[in-house]
Amino acid sequence: MSVVDFLIRAAGEFRRGGYVFTGFHWPVLAARLAHHLPGEPFAEVYEAGAVCDGPATTVATSTTDYPAYADAVGWRGTSADVLLCLVARCDRVVLDAANVDLAGRINASMIGVGRPPKVRLAGGGGAADAAAAARELVLLHGGADPARLADRVQHVTAAPGPATSVRLHTRWGTLHLGTRPRLVELVDTAGTAEFLHRLTELGVPVDGARPAAPVAPAARRAARRTLTEAARRGYRVARQASTDQTGPGHPVTDDGGQR
Repeated sequence: MSVVDFLIRAAGEFRRGGYVFTGFHWPVLAARLAHHLPGEPFAEVYEAGAVCDGPATTVATSTTDYPAYADAVGWRGTSADVLLCLVARCDRVVLDAANVDLAGRINASMIGVGRPPKVRLAGGGGAADAAAAARELVLLHGGADPARLADRVQHVTAAPGPATSVRLHTRWGTLHLGTRPRLVELVDTAGTAEFLHRLTELGVPVDGARPAAPVAPAARRAARRTLTEAARRGYRVARQASTDQTGPGHPVTDDGGQR
């Protein structure tokens, strides 16, 4: 299942250890899963002004969902503390990237389909400050449409700094972005051929990418539990992932089966 494997690879970025600025959506879910995978200890740094040292009891529905992660908070401050001081000291910044280009610029000006009805946002919130200050920027694109990877996004709501290292995880593989974007890891899954075709259209070299490492069954079970929990908390992408895996109305269980 491509979404499960994508989430596991994203969670691995947290298990590299250190302080990780954690954006909303896929980053929150990846961090949630990471607490159940082996690796180095890490702490999540939230824009809302909190640092979480361990797993919270409940999946947060946003980075301002204080009641969900109150039991995991090790430090409390303000958004200004985080965006103006802490983010530049984080080991890496992990952000959601529904629409991203080859330079690592994000367009968060719109959610949903690109035609009415649609919802337009004022911008990417603190992502602009976090991306610009990041030493290492990790972008997570969990969508199913390779066309959301663009040569240049229409609107730039967040962009990396000139010295920032940028890596993009997708369902189909991992890319290094910047002045010389390249595919570094390829996942053999549904949609991979379309993904490679899109990269070729954009002029991104695809030869020489290593195959993605096999995923351990225990990690897949943990990822499915995370998605099921997130679906119960209202994450649409998690509900869709559960439906894709088991059929409508049957969330995945601890052993990967149906309930």
